[in-house]
Amino acid sequence: MPEIPEMENYRSMILRTVTGKQIAGVWVERPKTINVTIAEFTAALHGQVIDNVTRRAKLLVFHLRGGLYMVTHMMLDGRMYYGAAGDSEGLPGKPHVIIGFSDDTRLFFCDLGLGFLHLVNSSGLERELDGLGIEPLSPEFTLGNFTGLFTKRRGVVKPLLMDQKLIAGLGNAYSNEALFAAGILPDRKIPDIGPGEMEKLWQAIPRILREAVSNGGYIEEKYAVWDNRSGGQIPHFMVYDRGGEPCRVCGNPVRETKLNGRWTYFCNICQH
Repeated sequence: MPEIPEMENYRSMILRTVTGKQIAGVWVERPKTINVTIAEFTAALHGQVIDNVTRRAKLLVFHLRGGLYMVTHMMLDGRMYYGAAGDSEGLPGKPHVIIGFSDDTRLFFCDLGLGFLHLVNSSGLERELDGLGIEPLSPEFTLGNFTGLFTKRRGVVKPLLMDQKLIAGLGNAYSNEALFAAGILPDRKIPDIGPGEMEKLWQAIPRILREAVSNGGYIEEKYAVWDNRSGGQIPHFMVYDRGGEPCRVCGNPVRETKLNGRWTYFCNICQH
């Protein structure tokens, strides 16, 4: 599932390619992807201009003129692609929603599955974002606020890191990486983790996310034919998706197991 670095990568390329362009056509191939009827969705978007794109957690918010917003969540397999109207060979999956612009380019939303595109007003946007936790790349992500999230909690550390009501936008890949950087096994319980370890974890999370943003995240599928940045994080992973491969620090094979239904990667030498 795309996390902060992947959605930031999409955001930067969307800002580069579609902001300021007028929407000339809308095609919905999967009605379940949107929150209104196809007729309402297409009518509301036709002639609109995308003024800005922002991110909150794993969501992207398209700011349209006239007080409307389009909120998208990629969920597990969702991908975006930008190209010309006839440029279908490079699509990273089956297009579920297509937005066409007046310059004959299109933004394809592919393989959304459980993902969505919701058209909302300002109050609807508040409801979409309600309940999300602290942003780990924001100034509010202080050591005090971070440790305060886990006060009186007795659960396992990795699932808590992935809880979007606590930390917004941190998911499976980068929780594995942050725990490795902090030397903490993913199945440790919060009361057993000392203050020094928690501080290392707090320091690791934004550092790892910023490095991954700079590298282009882990989604390999291109956003456009000219995209040579997406997926650049993959060679830099220390443990994520490297089960059985040598640890880059000690050479011990990276362990792979399931924790709360999610694949989890760790080194039982470097992490305790």
